[in-house]
Amino acid sequence: METLTTDQYQMITYYYHLLNTIEEGFDYVNEGFNNLSKTESDRIFSDILIAFNHIDSSNPTIVASLNDEQNLSEAVKNFDIVIKELEGLEQFFMDSEKKHHYIKNQLTPAFVAWKETVQKKLQPYITN
Repeated sequence: METLTTDQYQMITYYYHLLNTIEEGFDYVNEGFNNLSKTESDRIFSDILIAFNHIDSSNPTIVASLNDEQNLSEAVKNFDIVIKELEGLEQFFMDSEKKHHYIKNQLTPAFVAWKETVQKKLQPYITN
């Protein structure tokens, strides 16, 4: 395991915790499908999409920072799988019920699976 600079450590720690925040956002959005009191679901989903953009733009820097960690690099690059799931959502934007079903059963599981793999590989670099 390579030694990180302070900037690299801060970036990786932020990235790690951002993934948890996104999962919490998905939890809220998915709960909002069944609980009408969760009125912020659309805004939170919009925030998730913005966060996806941050992840996608940060991934090359994460990979470069940990260039000796081949397994981590591959896991980070697998974010493309999540993006492909996101692209599949476009066909359901006009049908609220199908959109909710797709987010809950396709997009969320794809993100959570990717997140867990990446976080497992980042864990040795993170001190809580």
